[in-house]
Amino acid sequence: MKHFVRILSLVIALLMVSSVFVACNNDTGDTKDTGNNSDVSDTVATTEGGLPAINWEGAEYRILGRDYEIDMFRNFEIDRDEMPEDVVGIAVWNRNEAIKSKYGLDIVGTLDDNPRVVAKTFLEAGDDQYDLVLLMPSVIPTYAMQGYMLNLHALNYIDLEMDCWNQYANQQLTMGGKLYYTTSKFLLHDKHRLSVAFYNRDLAAELNIGYLETKVFEGEWVIEDLVEIAKIGSAEIDGSEGMTFNDRWGVSMESSGAFARLAYCVGFRISDMGSDGWPVLIGATDRMISCLDKVYELTTDNNTCFIWSLRPDSDKSGHIDSDIFTQGRAVVHLDCMSTIDDTGRMNFAFGVLPLPKYDAAQEVYYALPGSTNGTIMGIPSTVSDVDKAAFGVQALSEEAVDTSYYAYIETKCKLQDAYDQDVAKCLEIIFENVVYDIAYISDIGGLGTIVGSDLVKQPTNVYARLYSKYERKANNEIADIKEKYASFAS
Repeated sequence: MKHFVRILSLVIALLMVSSVFVACNNDTGDTKDTGNNSDVSDTVATTEGGLPAINWEGAEYRILGRDYEIDMFRNFEIDRDEMPEDVVGIAVWNRNEAIKSKYGLDIVGTLDDNPRVVAKTFLEAGDDQYDLVLLMPSVIPTYAMQGYMLNLHALNYIDLEMDCWNQYANQQLTMGGKLYYTTSKFLLHDKHRLSVAFYNRDLAAELNIGYLETKVFEGEWVIEDLVEIAKIGSAEIDGSEGMTFNDRWGVSMESSGAFARLAYCVGFRISDMGSDGWPVLIGATDRMISCLDKVYELTTDNNTCFIWSLRPDSDKSGHIDSDIFTQGRAVVHLDCMSTIDDTGRMNFAFGVLPLPKYDAAQEVYYALPGSTNGTIMGIPSTVSDVDKAAFGVQALSEEAVDTSYYAYIETKCKLQDAYDQDVAKCLEIIFENVVYDIAYISDIGGLGTIVGSDLVKQPTNVYARLYSKYERKANNEIADIKEKYASFAS
C-alpha cells in the first residue's frame, strides 16, 4: 500500500509553486489513432506525464459541474476565478495554471444548480457546449445509453492505465469493452461523498473500546466490532424514559442511506460484471442475505443505533444525527467524508475509519460512493474537438495527483491543528476500493432503491422476497443496456 504520509510544510510549499508539478509517471507518449478532429499536431515531444507537449493556444476547456447552496453538494475541484486563500483552492488554481503554462489550455468551469437539465438540453440539441460533464452517478448512465457519451477507451491521449485514474472504478464501469463514465484523481467531490466511519477517540478510550485504527491496519475491523460498540457505548444519560437524542449512543447514522453503505462494505452486491463483460444480477444468494443480516443486527436495535431518518423524535429539518456525534454523545458516526468539515464543532480527539468488513477473511475494505449526490464524469459526444476533450481530462487527472488531490487529503488529515498520519492511512484505504455496482447506481429494476432506502425500514431481512419481485424487470433493463451499448460504434 502506498502511503500519503508526508510533511505538511512541504505540501504547502509545493502548492505555492505553480511552475513545476510532478504528474503520473509513464514512459510512453503513444496515442491511439481514432481519427479525431484536432487541428493541433501531436508529433511533438512528450512531457514527463506522458502527454505530448501540445500548445492549444489558449483554447478553453469547458467543464459543467454542480452548484448548490450547501457546500458538501458543490463541485469545488474545477477552477477558481482568482487566487484563493484555502489550501485546496490554491492547489486547484496552481493545477490549472500549470496546465495553461504547459499546454495552453484554459480550464473554465460552469456550475449550475441543476446540471442534469443543462446536460439534457445541450445534448439533445447536439450543441458543442462542454468538453467534460460532472454529473451524479445515478444520472450519467442514462445519457450514455442514449449515445451522448464518448467511449474513453477509444480516445487519443487518454491513458487509463496511469495511476491518476481509478483502476477499480474503470473495471466496474466498463461494459462490453466500453467505458463512458468514470472517475480519476481530478474529481474530489466523489471522494467527498464516500462512506466513512468517524469515531470519538476520547470516548472510546473512556469506555475501554480502544484505538480502532489498530484494528483497521491489522485487517480486523469487522462489523461485529461495530455491533459491540453500539451496545457498549449506548447509555441513558438525560434522565428521561427511553433512549432519545439527548442520550449517549454507541452508533449514529446520517440517514437510511448508511444502511446501503454498510451493506456494501461487508460485501453485499446487486450486480457484478459477468465473464462476457456485461453486468449480471447476483441474486439473493446465501452470502448476500448473510451480509444484510449482519447489518440488520446493528440497525434494528433502536436502543443502541440512532438512525435520524427513522426516529419519531427526530427533527427532520436538520441532521441532528451528526449533532449527536459533534456534541460528543456518540462513539461512532456513519456518514460521508464531507462531514469532516464539521470538525470545528468538536472538542475531542477523533478518527476517520473505513466502514468495517464482513469478517477478517474479507481481503479489503470497501467504500460506497454517493449515487444521487456524488459525482462521476464523462465526455459528451457533441464536442467538436474530441482530441481537446480527451487531452484535457488526461491533463487534469495527471496534474491533480500532487496538487488538488494531494491537498484535499492533507486538509482532511489536519485534525485539531495537527497532521494525523493514521487518518492519512485510513483515507488511502477508503479511496482504494470504491464500489460502483451498476445495478445500484443506476437503480436497475428498482433494486437500488430497495437497498438504499427500503430495507432499513423493515424490521427483518426481506431482501429475498423483494428481489424476486423486481428480478425480471432488472434483467430486462440489463438486456436493454447491453443492446444499446452494443449498437454504438465506439
